[in-house]
Amino acid sequence: MYKEVAFDPCCLRSFEYYSLLKQHFGFDKGRYVAAERRTWAQEAMTAVKQAGLPVIREQSIKNYLNKLPRSRERDEFLTAPDRPKGDHQLWSVWLNNQLQVRPFDVTISEPAQEGRLDIDSINNGHQEWNVPASLSVLREAKAIVGSVLGLLRLSSEVTLIDPYFYLAGNKTLSEIFVALQSTSVRTVRVVSSVNPLNPQQVYQREYQNLNRRGVSLEWVVAPEKYFHDRYLITDVGAIRVGHGFVEDIVKGIHADQLNINLIGIAEAQRTQESLNILLDEGRATRITVV
Repeated sequence: MYKEVAFDPCCLRSFEYYSLLKQHFGFDKGRYVAAERRTWAQEAMTAVKQAGLPVIREQSIKNYLNKLPRSRERDEFLTAPDRPKGDHQLWSVWLNNQLQVRPFDVTISEPAQEGRLDIDSINNGHQEWNVPASLSVLREAKAIVGSVLGLLRLSSEVTLIDPYFYLAGNKTLSEIFVALQSTSVRTVRVVSSVNPLNPQQVYQREYQNLNRRGVSLEWVVAPEKYFHDRYLITDVGAIRVGHGFVEDIVKGIHADQLNINLIGIAEAQRTQESLNILLDEGRATRITVV
């Protein structure tokens, strides 16, 4: 549900693209612009100065671009941790280097070229641009993890909150470890009301061979009914699910579908704060599994 977007800085010659950048990217929107901030801002600034925009619009964009390289806030820009860093490159050169790692979910340029979108195709609802506020997938481990793979690729830390999530024989956890091998996620914290028996032994038997990168796993045993909703929260995004993350047998009924919802930063922060209070007050048991 989260997308990496390559955004040609020369597009900012048009105020429409500036509006797109400000209104449709960031934590709450499920999209981030991947770029080296300073170089991207410099190239965009050159384009803006040559565009002949009305004075007020030009100054608005310039003010934004001047602040962009110094910004430390979680905003519209985020480069996945596994992407190579390279300052002082033209965007076209940077893009070609990044495509050697993997394609972007969306590439925006003006005019649109093959495989890229422009403002008209975006306004017309091109399928590649769409990030649904909610989606439904089968309650199967591969489908559940596959639906959040875009978020995992962008993240470094993951917290999964589900009061009924268990350690032993959990196909979803197996799929998470498999997926994390192609990401830069360093730590996973599971918050559950299920207290696992012999967690280190279970990990060694069931998950160690899947976790070649040595991603750390912490299990937090929370009081029953402390959390009701189920969440996957990372350092760059968050989703909420209806029935929980555990795989279930497909029965041919409506409940076979797991509803996944994109949530905003306010709800994610409130949930993290509730977890921090629980830990600070010593009302939860923390288990270092690996």
